[in-house]
Amino acid sequence: MIVEMITRFSRLLVIALALIIFIVPMSAQAAPTNEAPIYPNFVPNNNPEFSISGTSSISASPVMHVGDVLYSSKTFGGSTQIVGHVGIVGPDYLIYHVTPGANGGIGDTLETYMNRHGAGETIQVYKYKNASGENAAAWAKYNYSYAKSYGIEFAKLSVMDPNYCSKFLWQAFFYGEGYDMTGKSLNPSTTTIIYPSSFTGSVYFYYQGSFTV
Repeated sequence: MIVEMITRFSRLLVIALALIIFIVPMSAQAAPTNEAPIYPNFVPNNNPEFSISGTSSISASPVMHVGDVLYSSKTFGGSTQIVGHVGIVGPDYLIYHVTPGANGGIGDTLETYMNRHGAGETIQVYKYKNASGENAAAWAKYNYSYAKSYGIEFAKLSVMDPNYCSKFLWQAFFYGEGYDMTGKSLNPSTTTIIYPSSFTGSVYFYYQGSFTV
């Protein structure tokens, strides 16, 4: 009887040790699912032109924030008629954008987004002045799949498909934040083309800094 109890206790002890060795480390190493990535080689803008509530609008923090707009002067993922590309950081820290590389809308991790660019390419970070941009980011996350194909057309800004990067972000800020980011009183019925460079010169955005691929 005593021998049987010792044997049973030994088996339970072995099982308990196995759980400690294998299960605990696995749970401890599990990465957070909603943690902000770090911009690599981030260079902040040390000469801010804008301020919000009397304080500097520029932060040296390289942490990615929801609503950040990423601008690159070169195209990637296929030839386009517009030189430049823009994407927005979503509430889940994926980069939402419309690209010929995906033939429509897609949500990329920062690593995947960077890999779509050439090595050494500079990506600039712009922030929305009026608010955090979180509403635009949420709109982009829940609507990117409606851009089922990539195409630059002289069409109404309300058209979701086909779509292209800068028009998609215009829609995100118009429908999500309630602003025409160009400052030109455009609306969904306006027939025009939105350029990626419109974000770099917009009165609603300020340059935060840049990082290299």
